[in-house]
Amino acid sequence: MNGPIFEALKRTLKAKGLTYRTLAERMGVSEPTVKRIFHERNCKLDRLTEICAAAEVELENVLGSMNRGPGPANHVAPEIERRLAARPALLFVFIMLSEKFTPEGIMRSQGLSEASIFLYLRDLEELGLVALGRGLSARLLVDTPIQWNFEGPLKPHFETTNKNFVGWAIAHLERGATFVSFSRRMRPETAEMVRREAEDLAERAKLLAHHDQHTTPEDQLVGYKWTFAFGATPFPAIMPIGPHPRDAGARVEAAKRPLPA
Repeated sequence: MNGPIFEALKRTLKAKGLTYRTLAERMGVSEPTVKRIFHERNCKLDRLTEICAAAEVELENVLGSMNRGPGPANHVAPEIERRLAARPALLFVFIMLSEKFTPEGIMRSQGLSEASIFLYLRDLEELGLVALGRGLSARLLVDTPIQWNFEGPLKPHFETTNKNFVGWAIAHLERGATFVSFSRRMRPETAEMVRREAEDLAERAKLLAHHDQHTTPEDQLVGYKWTFAFGATPFPAIMPIGPHPRDAGARVEAAKRPLPA
């Protein structure tokens, strides 16, 4: 068995959070035995099948994902971002396609007609973002994952999308949504440690999603969203207090201040 198979297996183990020790325990062999197999990248087919069974993944899925490891983030040209910013619906169709939704899946989830989804796909083709195939099939012409410019023309749309998502999560806590919000005072060093741990978790979630998207039928996948914000909080900006209404002195001082130009 060659190297690419074991690289794909390593990605699977990492995505599932499995160590060589756990794999060895499930297989009933020693940890050094498993390490040797992965180091030498060579074993018989029945042993490879046993490894896949212990990792709870189908061998054919591992073979299918051999050349599909997550690569570096890619960018969309500024002019294309500008044109997508002028058409939010087209932007959202493209984002869903980049997240491995099929055109049929987008059509079902958004309640669109075949004509609408086809027209959206054709518009994306004109922008050079997809290539149309037969029926409603489309192939992305931009490698994923995509890193958008959050300070560019799409900024208002991303702000609105995330505000809408936070509002939805708060309204659906009893239906399985998760929303965590709190503020605490801490040392900058502690904050940096928390930030790194959160980013590590986000990277693992991306890897898990990448694995699922290449090993699971599309109709068994569900779209999830991760939104995370963390930083030294500007409390006066997000929770303004201002003078007490009965603070007469503060009102006088405020009246003396010149109006902004």
